Amino acid sequence: MPDGPPDRKPLSYEATRRLLLAAGLLVLGVVVLVTWARRVEPAEVLAVVLFVPIFIAFVFGGLTGGLVSAAIASVVYLLARRSAIDAVGFATFASLILSRTAAFFTFGAVGGWAVSTLRHSIVKLDLYDDVDDVTGLGNARFLVEELDLEAARAQRYESVFSVAVVTVPGAALASLSRRHRRSVLGETGALIRANVRAVDRPVHGVDGDDHLFAVVLPETAADGARVFTSRFAQALGDVLAERGVHLAVADLAARFVTVPGNEGGLSALREAFAAIDAREHPEAPPTTAQPLRARAEGSPPAAPGTGTGTGTGPGTDAT
Repeated sequence: MPDGPPDRKPLSYEATRRLLLAAGLLVLGVVVLVTWARRVEPAEVLAVVLFVPIFIAFVFGGLTGGLVSAAIASVVYLLARRSAIDAVGFATFASLILSRTAAFFTFGAVGGWAVSTLRHSIVKLDLYDDVDDVTGLGNARFLVEELDLEAARAQRYESVFSVAVVTVPGAALASLSRRHRRSVLGETGALIRANVRAVDRPVHGVDGDDHLFAVVLPETAADGARVFTSRFAQALGDVLAERGVHLAVADLAARFVTVPGNEGGLSALREAFAAIDAREHPEAPPTTAQPLRARAEGSPPAAPGTGTGTGTGPGTDAT
């Protein structure tokens, strides 16, 4: 289970690329201005300017973009020197042209390789990221993987498990400042971790403006899940109210699913959190879907009143 929230939210690849682009263009812009202010020969000012499209090309196109733009920049620089070459001959400018061409290709190749490596590293981190940055609970990807594991375990060993979900409407937190909201959610996550069993798996996800708190409950049948969900909603409402959130317990949408018996509900829950995961990690490949609905065909029908439910009641005991 995740140990706690990281010190700060890591940057996605898109955010990192935008930051890199802004910083690089700023540096190159300063170099171009300094070169122009020193009254350097116009062709050499152009040579410095040509590093800008190479930089943009490898930031968005990687190694291939860097090399293609370097080739184009070399041709443009050669054309800029054409009148001088016609006047005094190519030999006079051969070393200068070769050095500029080498600089263009080195910049494009090294920069393209670095950006491609950066992208691969960030995507790899996204692939293994299973901690929610705000609460320190498991994130949507963590829940999807846990549901697949528990469903496979239930099918193999003919065991039972449940998932309790409580939805906090986004409107209840809208009045809080961003800093206060993160603080409230962080404290809430810490309290949830401290009050569930060691085998339970608490999770937090954001669906639009709403906050979804879920707990995977191994070896918990429908009756136990119903009691837990009721107490979980009550405790969550109390915790938020104590921290300045104007929210009644009746405003919380609480439900649970139990397997075997409600594979369809479990599949719908998995799909919802898989969609959240896809939004949180757009660069990472999606988690592989499991045929949860198909398992329902070989499972006994759900008993009346089991599988899903809502309710409120006192208490915080997760056992």
